[in-house]
Amino acid sequence: MAKSNDPQVEHPTRQMLVSIAVELLKEQGPVDFRIDDLLDRSGLTRGAVYHHFENVDDVIGSALIASYSEGVEATVRYIGEVLASAMTFEEFRDGLFQANRNYVHNEDLRVLRRLRAFTLANSTARMSKPLAAEQKRLTDEYVAVIEMAIERGWIKRTIDPQSLAVFVQAYSFGVIIDDVSPTHLSADQWAAHIEDYFQACVFEPSATA
Repeated sequence: MAKSNDPQVEHPTRQMLVSIAVELLKEQGPVDFRIDDLLDRSGLTRGAVYHHFENVDDVIGSALIASYSEGVEATVRYIGEVLASAMTFEEFRDGLFQANRNYVHNEDLRVLRRLRAFTLANSTARMSKPLAAEQKRLTDEYVAVIEMAIERGWIKRTIDPQSLAVFVQAYSFGVIIDDVSPTHLSADQWAAHIEDYFQACVFEPSATA
């Protein structure tokens, strides 16, 4: 039987299995993922799992996309909340800086960062389309926030919103590199470096005066 990979028509059992697989990936990572753990935690048979997935790679791929989407959704939601609530430049700046500190300090986000990096590095043809859609959604959200901040006079008008949106996501991967390095920056060091960059290169000087 053909398996449905369309999230709009996903069967509740498939959704449940993906949700459990996401938690297992956070605990074990993709390399150590075992289908037997999914069976134990779900209480389903192997046949029931393979009714909804082609193979174990299909399970892992679906769960990685779901993990990536989870991280995107959390980021999009926080960005929207920061901009919606900010009435002054200081509130906008402090909200962005707090988001940056949360990103580098939060252990759950560290796991999501690694899963996101693994997903992007190991994407297959089947995963490429949903990955691209999620990436575009995240970039578009950043662009919208940057454009509004420019209009409010908080970010330099010479800044290209698309370029800054990509840069913000690129520097987050610097933390992933540090995650696997034998020597580590402290989270505070990295957050302070990003804050210094924004103060020097991104924020409108008249807003910071």
